[in-house]
Amino acid sequence: MRVRSVVLIAVSVTLLAFAIGCAKQEPPKPAAPAAPVTAAPAAPAADGKTLFDNKCGVCHGIDRATARRESKEKWASIVKDMQGKKADWISDADAAKIVDYLAAEHGKK
Repeated sequence: MRVRSVVLIAVSVTLLAFAIGCAKQEPPKPAAPAAPVTAAPAAPAADGKTLFDNKCGVCHGIDRATARRESKEKWASIVKDMQGKKADWISDADAAKIVDYLAAEHGKK
């Protein structure tokens, strides 16, 4: 009986020490300093491509649109139709950048 009590106490102390050791949290690491912004502003085509990928790619595959070659007027009409499908998703300013990108990269030559 006495041996059993000693073993039980030893196991309890070991488990308690293990639990305390595992519960110790590491202090948060300091945040890295922000990198200085020295890059030139994005080109309009790159800006339009980013908007195109982020806005148009939500509803359908990007390859669906980029497989076509349309005039700038036709792209403007298509983007205008897409604007009407989801209110306030594509602003007029964003639509203009998307149309410029599509006309430059996927327009009729």
